[in-house]
Amino acid sequence: MGILISSFLQLAYSQSCQPDSIYRDSSAGVYPKPITPANPNGGIDKIACIGKHYEFVFTVNIPDTLTVPGIPTLLHLKSAKIDTSGAILNLPEGISYSCNPPNCEFAKQTTGCIILHGTPSNNGIPGIYKPEITLTINTTLFPVTVKYPGPYFPGEYLLTLLDAQCLNSSKDVDKEFANWYPNPADSYIKYSGKETVSNFKLINSSGCTILQVLQPESEVYVGHLQPGLYIAQWSHDAQIHHQILAIHIK
Repeated sequence: MGILISSFLQLAYSQSCQPDSIYRDSSAGVYPKPITPANPNGGIDKIACIGKHYEFVFTVNIPDTLTVPGIPTLLHLKSAKIDTSGAILNLPEGISYSCNPPNCEFAKQTTGCIILHGTPSNNGIPGIYKPEITLTINTTLFPVTVKYPGPYFPGEYLLTLLDAQCLNSSKDVDKEFANWYPNPADSYIKYSGKETVSNFKLINSSGCTILQVLQPESEVYVGHLQPGLYIAQWSHDAQIHHQILAIHIK
């Protein structure tokens, strides 16, 4: 019985979240904000691996008023809400979500959070997933349902699922090491570190490798690629590292 209670408490704890205090004084929205041409390093900066537990937290700031593109009036809010299941589409199999507060209804002038959590299934298909949140904004006049990201809130969330050989999901977009620049890029990208890297790949939004250089020099040419957002993947010191790159995007 003690083991059962301990396991239950551990599961409950793993599915809870706390808002990131770094966003406490930010404007209304879901943070981190989606990737856009002006925010190429935004979005989900943690990559999932098949068979390994995954967590990622969104912080939600709800104001008392909001302007929604396409609605020609200032909306006075009561709350914003997502359904407790099925409101986040395009997640890898095995990953779901929970909220704080648990009913996923965020009152105006409060900060809450949404946590993606779970273990990607062995049946999952490695690739780049594009999560989309269906959000209902309850106003003093009428409810408004929007997609985030979506037509009114442009951008993309990219969640990359790797196979079971992923070495360490906490090192996905690895801010402890050097990376590739400039970002956005138009022609050549350069590696900012002094260490030797290998097996450089660019992966498109469909999960296909569209460029691979086994032993890259200090520069890699990307000028021939289509405009878009790509995942750069490379190896160094027995670890795989990742970075989101914007190419031909101004």
